[in-house]
Amino acid sequence: MTMLAAPLTDGADLKEWVLLVVGNLFAAWLAVRAFRHFVKDDWGGMITMSVGAVFVAGLVWFPAQAQGMLEGIWGMVAGTA
Repeated sequence: MTMLAAPLTDGADLKEWVLLVVGNLFAAWLAVRAFRHFVKDDWGGMITMSVGAVFVAGLVWFPAQAQGMLEGIWGMVAGTA
């Protein structure tokens, strides 16, 4: 019986998985808080939490597009675009 060593990885798959799980949990937490603000008729808190949940979800589910958008915004702010 021969023993095969598992190949070393750079951890990119693990990083992707952790960011996806933690990001989804954080977006869900923000959505629950937005719903609680809705129930209490706190419209400002509801809108803030909803926008936060959408922003986090965009970063988690569409990381390349979100990075491109943030780079474009930073380029406009810095005056390089």
